Amino acid sequence: MNRSLRWVVVLGMIGGLAACGGDSKPVAPIPNEPIPPPPAPVAGVWLKGDLHVHNDHSSDGSAPRQLADDRGPGNVSIQDQIAFARLNGLDFLPLTDHRTHDQHYDPNWESSDLLLITGEEANGSPHATVHGAVESIVQGSTGDDDNGDLRRLQQSIWDAHSQGAAWITAHPDDGETEEDGTPNARASAVGVHLVETWNKASNIEAEIDYAENRWNAGFRFGIAGGSDNHFRELWLLAGPGLPTTQVHANGRSERGILDGIRAGRTRLHADALSPVATLTGDFDGDGVFEAIGGDEVIVPAGTAGRLRVAVENGMGTTVHVYTAPGRSAGALASYRPGLLELNATYDLDIVTPETPVWYRVEVRGLSLPHSVDTSDVPVSAIPMPLQLPNQLRATASPLFISTAPVEARPELPTPADSGRDDGAQGVLGAAGRFAGFADLAVADGITHVVAEVHEPGATRVQYRRAGSTAAPQTLSASDSARFPQIAAHGHQLWVVWQDESAGQQPRRPAILMRRSDDGGASWQAIETLRAIDGRAERPGIAATPSGEAIVVWQEIRRDEPFDIYAQVLGRDSAPVNLSREGKTFRSANLLDSRSSSYPASVWPRVAVGIDGRIAVVWQDNRHDVDPLWTGQTFSGEGTDPDDWQVRLRTRAAGAESWGEPLDLGASDAADRHPAVAFDGDGRLVLAWESKPLRSSGVDLVVLSARETSSSAFTEPQPIDVGARGMGQYVRLGRQPDGRVRAAWADSRSADWRWRVMTAVLDGETWTNATLLPSRGNNTWPATAGGRIVFSSSRNALRLQRDATQQIFVVTPR
Repeated sequence: MNRSLRWVVVLGMIGGLAACGGDSKPVAPIPNEPIPPPPAPVAGVWLKGDLHVHNDHSSDGSAPRQLADDRGPGNVSIQDQIAFARLNGLDFLPLTDHRTHDQHYDPNWESSDLLLITGEEANGSPHATVHGAVESIVQGSTGDDDNGDLRRLQQSIWDAHSQGAAWITAHPDDGETEEDGTPNARASAVGVHLVETWNKASNIEAEIDYAENRWNAGFRFGIAGGSDNHFRELWLLAGPGLPTTQVHANGRSERGILDGIRAGRTRLHADALSPVATLTGDFDGDGVFEAIGGDEVIVPAGTAGRLRVAVENGMGTTVHVYTAPGRSAGALASYRPGLLELNATYDLDIVTPETPVWYRVEVRGLSLPHSVDTSDVPVSAIPMPLQLPNQLRATASPLFISTAPVEARPELPTPADSGRDDGAQGVLGAAGRFAGFADLAVADGITHVVAEVHEPGATRVQYRRAGSTAAPQTLSASDSARFPQIAAHGHQLWVVWQDESAGQQPRRPAILMRRSDDGGASWQAIETLRAIDGRAERPGIAATPSGEAIVVWQEIRRDEPFDIYAQVLGRDSAPVNLSREGKTFRSANLLDSRSSSYPASVWPRVAVGIDGRIAVVWQDNRHDVDPLWTGQTFSGEGTDPDDWQVRLRTRAAGAESWGEPLDLGASDAADRHPAVAFDGDGRLVLAWESKPLRSSGVDLVVLSARETSSSAFTEPQPIDVGARGMGQYVRLGRQPDGRVRAAWADSRSADWRWRVMTAVLDGETWTNATLLPSRGNNTWPATAGGRIVFSSSRNALRLQRDATQQIFVVTPR
């Protein structure tokens, strides 16, 4: 390959040619060597899905609900949508319900035929679909400044990035544009991976115009299609897969699909019988088309290239190739496959100009109109029968060609990063790739760190000592290891994680563990702690003063709810279900898909006191009027989100049984993602995030309660009562002096970035919360031994198309 050919490889899939730059100088070395370009041609497989599908977990999930102002029964269940998607030949399916993650806590989120990935339609306005997130994306309030609407949208995007998720702008003609189609302030948000240019329920032509406008302004994203289906009554016209989005993935896995989405490597077509178009490019003249639609190709001006348009099943259609500025300038080239030409290929020679350019392809032909509302389409004055020959049948993401990486030019720019050096040590992660969900343990003065790291099509668990010059150690053996947690007792270490080594159809994560007896120098073989005919997820771990490990996790089986399990390894003969007692659950009846009740217990955390007492906390919605739903027949919208509360159980040192459960939290708020720690006096401290029962437009506040006796706690109070901001994912840890430190991700910085906020419980009072001054977005902190570990995008070189997120450790002042 010609050495003058360079790639900015699409984010999240293959990495990027990003290395540590600027004034970033980690104290400890972090592996930041540039990731080499992909082999040519890029290997992969096209997988078919629909990126925008609802069921009755959405507040307007079906026709009876919408027609009865959400007081009618639901008739579109999770299994209904999965069944139709399977019949329509899809390979994968997210369920993107409005502003909730509850659909994934439903035991019916289960399929052997489709690869299910997590999804959500986030935000009150504008809407977006988020794929691969681990929890609902919370849209905060707009605040008091003039750009509050854009700020909260940008923070939502960065929140999704911090989870390794993909962000897709949904129906931009209904959120990002004015009535005349002009982009509004929301269109300035940077970091979108795909934009819906083919939402079956919207104005497709306006959506294409919006995408071309943004590409001309330097934005770099691929395209998405979605049925946006809510109604079984419309399945034949706009059911799951109508249209279909194909994603070029480097493996049949959730991570492979997410990598392809984040890379923009997509192509869309109307249905199973419609044409399929693929755009590729060769820019070194070797006859190998190594670039694929969605890629950015960086070559010198004057470089000769060749585009190739391949059309399958295109008989009788018209194929158009457009380049910047787009359709307003007419097609660069048009082709007509013959009526007997099943597959056609067209090559187009181009020369790279001095200024950035993009190329895309679309296929038009005879079809029923695709959009419900065509009143704003320029050709709407033409009688409908005459529009039928020009309906969109297939299209693909553009190829972006430039002489250097292109920055977006939004009308309202994102504030410059005001962060500065925080003295943090880089521990894990590589340039152009994602590392996140870190945990740490401190023992004998050594800080041990684990995190989830992403490679092309794979997620792995890595371990490293903070400050060490040795290379990170990969502890997992599969391509699907996630959410590691670590505990330490002297030189003994335990690391647990969830793993889908058996495959992801159906989803069957198990809880795995590795031990080290020499402080992480070597590790014993992988142990399976829990593997069931269901999902065992989100483990937590802590060490007892006697050198035992206590492990907790959440699990679900068919026709049962999520429950919390705990086991003291070496002491308990079997895991104990901490949450099942007192629950009632039932399946849906035939008249209302929302009549089921499966109260969920999820997000467990565990801590051990210096005397050996154990505490386990989790979030629980058993007190909600309709768990996991917004209402049932005749009951209206119910709660949105659920009335989640924090539930606690403790176990005395040396005891064999657990104490009675205790609930904390308020019935008029969602109390979620709890944290727990013991201080040096053996007093139990809890913290969690809380929000009013509104799905969007409200801020999260971090609350805390302290133990006053074995069965009583102080009234929950905010840890920080300072300036307005939104805090989430709090963690607690005991410091060397016995005080408890809290750390969480907070949104209040003037430059809109997420930063780590921390405070210390000094007696009965929390010290003034301090916002760490770090550069970039800094999220998902954990704390122990007076240190904080967190994820940071500080070494990302671009606000768009750079997946760089790495793990750092800091000792706060």
